[in-house]
Formats: sequence, structure tokens, C-alpha cells
Amino acid sequence: MSLSCLVCSVGLAGLSLRHPARAVVLERWSGICLVLGLSLLGIGLYGARV
Repeated sequence: MSLSCLVCSVGLAGLSLRHPARAVVLERWSGICLVLGLSLLGIGLYGARV
């Protein structure tokens, strides 16, 4: 799940380069997906260690 969020954030960042009119919205969602993916990765790593 976390990996898919991280891949999604990279994809949205790439799309923002191709569509300058929608760049603000795409970059915002890219950042949200990036934070969500990193949070899920941290929770997963913590859960695997405990």
C-alpha cells in the first residue's frame, strides 16, 4: 500500500509537468500521496520491528 502511494505521488508529479494548467492541483495531491506513503511505510516498519 505504501509503495503504491509513493508510485502514485511520482506519477502525479510527472503529470503536473505535462499539464501546466492543472499543475497546482496535481502537485498538491502528489504531496499528499507522498506524505501518506511515507507514513504508511514508517508504520509498517515499526509494526514489523515490534
